[in-house]
Amino acid sequence: MEAAKSLPPTFDTLIKTDQEFACRQAVNATEPGDDIVALGATSIQEIEKLMEELRTARDYLRSEGERVRRINAHYAHLTRTASASVKIIAESIGKWRTTEIEAAK
Repeated sequence: MEAAKSLPPTFDTLIKTDQEFACRQAVNATEPGDDIVALGATSIQEIEKLMEELRTARDYLRSEGERVRRINAHYAHLTRTASASVKIIAESIGKWRTTEIEAAK
């Protein structure tokens, strides 16, 4: 029982559900082993459900990762463009300043 307490909540719930199901099935079992087969079927269904949830989470994380990559690429392009613009503006202002200094002499 100690091992079950250390499991994540999802697995703990699954174990309790399977134990409750096994108890109900054991009472209703008509042939030996029916309860084990029913319990196994329930466990397989729960595992398949968890696997599908994990696939959905994986797909979501992949799409979010791609979205973040696109945003970062756009931001990098925007940063390079802004930096180039600032450089051009600074060079232009520098030329004006040089012209003002020469005119003042």
